[in-house]
Amino acid sequence: MLGAIINTRAGGWARLQDARARRDPVAVVARWLAPEAPESVWAQPTRAAGDGMRLARAALSAGCETIVAVGGDGTINEVIQGLCQTGGDLARFGLIPMGTANVLAQVLGIPRRDPAGAARIIRAGRARRIDVARMGERWFALVAGIGFDGAVTQAVNLRVKRRVGELAYLLAAAQAALHYPRRRLTLTLDDGPPQTFDAYQVLVANGGCYAGRFSLGPDVLPDDGLLDVFVCLRRDPFAVGVADDSLALMQDRLHRSACVRHFRARRIALDADMPMPIEIDGDAAGETPAVIEIVPGALRVLAPAG
Repeated sequence: MLGAIINTRAGGWARLQDARARRDPVAVVARWLAPEAPESVWAQPTRAAGDGMRLARAALSAGCETIVAVGGDGTINEVIQGLCQTGGDLARFGLIPMGTANVLAQVLGIPRRDPAGAARIIRAGRARRIDVARMGERWFALVAGIGFDGAVTQAVNLRVKRRVGELAYLLAAAQAALHYPRRRLTLTLDDGPPQTFDAYQVLVANGGCYAGRFSLGPDVLPDDGLLDVFVCLRRDPFAVGVADDSLALMQDRLHRSACVRHFRARRIALDADMPMPIEIDGDAAGETPAVIEIVPGALRVLAPAG
């Protein structure tokens, strides 16, 4: 059986020209996934935070062998939580991107603005294994941001995000840059010695895309059994340093920046002289200290061959 977990309030629905899809997204998703028998799809909408994880477990209990997340990166991450916490091999995972950034879709080569095309990939049934990272009980397929990135995520106004999309993150970044404190970060990679940095941000990446369209480097892969760690060093004036790194990111050269340290490891321990906020795949996820590790091949994803 095929299950679909649908965020009917995701921003992508407003982009569709089909008025029927906007009125009844659950029925439309069922038709995308099973044109000949839409009634066979176990399709459920999310109504509140955490529903993606709860419904993923319910779909497994109902006997779904394929579970599809329909929504933005937050919904997709919640469904991955439910699958990985229960057992990633119990079902195949598919996604129909309907959010603002749709980063995992970008990493996997799934159309970000063509939900019917994404559904055709799911119907083709070709699965590949990808790694999933874990921080305590939290699992993620993409990027954890520690420090400034986490502060920006906390500062994003969700009402503004629904109205202006990605611009909401730029507004939040400008606000966070005004008061972001200096911190000393200690990083321990695998069994190596602790290293200390005057850093404002660390990105821990499993996939090579960040914020949708930006590349963290050609060697950042979701199936290599490693995490890529980018330590962004602080310099003054702070806003200028953030702007320089942002420009490097937009030009796909952050991994080559002289003010960024790039490491690879299977396990990363992070601590700081003051707690640093953490975001995981676009959602607030606590603060340091934290340990992040990779679980190779933990998820079977319906996607084009890597």
